[in-house]
Amino acid sequence: MKQVNLWSAGLLLLTLAAGAQNTKSPAAPAPNYARDIRPILQARCAVCHSDKTLSTPALSGGLALDTFAALKRGIGGGAPRLVLLPGKSADSELYKRLITTSASKLMPKGGPALPAAQIALFRSWIEAGAPAGDPKADIAKPGTSPASMPMPANPALLEVRFPTLLKPSSDLMEKGSPKDTALALALKVGPLPAVTALAFSPDGKILAVGGYRAVTLWNLPTGKALLSMTHLPGPVQSLAFRPDGAQLAVAGGAPGSSGEVEVFDTKTFSKVGPTLEGHSDVVMSVAWSADGKWIASGSQDKTARLWQWPDGKELKLFKDHSDAVTQVSFSPDGKALYTASMDHNLRRYDTDKGTLVRAFTGHNEGVTAMAYSLQNNILVSAGSETELRRWNPETGDNTGKYGGHSATVTAIAFSKDTKFLASASGDHSIRLWDGGSNSPLRALIGSTDWQYAVAISPDDRWTVGGGADGIVRLWDTATGRLRLMLLSWPTERSPMPDWAAITPEGYFDASPAWAGLLHPQAAEKPAPRLAAFVRTLRQPDSVLKSWQDSPLDPAKLPAPPVAAAPIVPPGKSASPVKGAPTVKVIVPTKGTAPIKGAPK
Repeated sequence: MKQVNLWSAGLLLLTLAAGAQNTKSPAAPAPNYARDIRPILQARCAVCHSDKTLSTPALSGGLALDTFAALKRGIGGGAPRLVLLPGKSADSELYKRLITTSASKLMPKGGPALPAAQIALFRSWIEAGAPAGDPKADIAKPGTSPASMPMPANPALLEVRFPTLLKPSSDLMEKGSPKDTALALALKVGPLPAVTALAFSPDGKILAVGGYRAVTLWNLPTGKALLSMTHLPGPVQSLAFRPDGAQLAVAGGAPGSSGEVEVFDTKTFSKVGPTLEGHSDVVMSVAWSADGKWIASGSQDKTARLWQWPDGKELKLFKDHSDAVTQVSFSPDGKALYTASMDHNLRRYDTDKGTLVRAFTGHNEGVTAMAYSLQNNILVSAGSETELRRWNPETGDNTGKYGGHSATVTAIAFSKDTKFLASASGDHSIRLWDGGSNSPLRALIGSTDWQYAVAISPDDRWTVGGGADGIVRLWDTATGRLRLMLLSWPTERSPMPDWAAITPEGYFDASPAWAGLLHPQAAEKPAPRLAAFVRTLRQPDSVLKSWQDSPLDPAKLPAPPVAAAPIVPPGKSASPVKGAPTVKVIVPTKGTAPIKGAPK
């Protein structure tokens, strides 16, 4: 029905436009790329699909959407493939990716889907011949900047599934279901916004989750979502708590237009201080110095910057990289700033003088992840080559390479005590490594799509990952056991998001709007009695036990009903009931001797 509604919204807009022409009112100008389409692509698509990312096919897919020429060119390579066919919206790959119900094909990747009105605008534009418009004359309409736009509503087009350890008996399943089918819980709330950034507060009580234009905060002591900070200008690319835990820096921006860092107080979660502006493209990484007096930012605009805090004054500009700066990190004493870039290099800068000290060369492809070990004085980096490389940060020597992932490594994080190193990858996995030797420990299984972010709690208890499917997963660091699956959707009506927390043992807790939506999905054929059972699994206390790392047994499925023994007429013998317990039934008949002790 939701898919029909999307088409209906588009047809309604076209009908209204036709009606306006019939009444001879001034006709609205036909949509064009410069005025109507480019702002949407810039806000939702250009972070992955731009001329700057074409050199990284794993990110861009070989398609740029930030200029009209690039859009017309389509997907490059030996045989370019067109994604736009003017006058033919139904045959244009660009439009088909906006309306599909396939989670793997829907664009923007990871959701949320574009609002129905914007999808209708794309259709109208393509059907009108996809005019380019005049970039100088056609200026984006006032009030349509990403920060001023409303947050997208939850389209609820797709089922989001959560596997459990429960295996229902055959009486709970419909006929024809495979044996030993595990029960999956499901919520029809997808596609969810991708998880693009993660960070634990220094005291380990708050988990911050960055997504599309919002940061959702989870309160670990209560096991519930705390609130969402919304209306940010674009996807949140990086999160960093100030070392004293008093503030949270949030990095992002409008792709191809501007980049910024905003800082929030962690008691009120209201914005404090000035917005750090100056970057001409999205800020990909943000970091605090150990004393909390400096903030560093790295951007898609190929620069890194050093800011004084709390006055927000720009102190230094570092512009030696020839491609996007993907990561920034301070040395423990704050005298050095390390940067990683898509230009295949890492660099070390003197923060006092603002000069380049050393370039770290050896990567043959873009570097997308970097982490600094404060105790071991080790720098680790990775990227499209998938191997983790260790560096001596003082000399720039490459001291080792370690393989394990099979696709681009998107994020790396050391634990606070540097005992562990965690990595996230496009191969759908999170991996744990020994923080001292970098030897592999274990792969954390359960994720089903690209993983973009990873973090380790300050006490080493949790390793948490998130990515394109919009689900945050928490694993026990010591054992690798999956303990919790979290999802949320920021709302317009309240700072409280819709949310759910689900354990592999089958228990869940959720916001009121989502609690009644959770249902069983076992081989697509659950019996009605199983649906009633799932409603009993909303057990906040059991979910809280999982947050507290307490032992948790799988939920007990309802026992099969016991067939009642049939009523047997006098003189007849009872036939055994299949599956029923064996019961010896004695039926008195005429002439039978009385049973000793039986009532007369």
